[in-house]
Amino acid sequence: MLAPWAALGALLVFIVVSVAWRYVSLGSVSAAAAMPLLMYFLWAPGHAPPLVVDFGTLFASGLVIFNHNANLQRLMDGTEPKFSFGKSQGDTV
Repeated sequence: MLAPWAALGALLVFIVVSVAWRYVSLGSVSAAAAMPLLMYFLWAPGHAPPLVVDFGTLFASGLVIFNHNANLQRLMDGTEPKFSFGKSQGDTV
């Protein structure tokens, strides 16, 4: 793994956003958006990553965000389903 601290940071962003707002897609997009910055700052203290890593991370993040376009539209429309930890309201015992 190129930057385990950056991956851990992105996972932390994903978990915090997903739990706080209960939208997994929002957590995914937030983690993808944070990943280029996390890679840059957590690559190695005092050293910037190679340009290929910078641009590769930007490209991968862009792909994730682009592929979540429908989810983002549903979030803006207010129709994206929320994640729940327990039974949904329609479940019977």
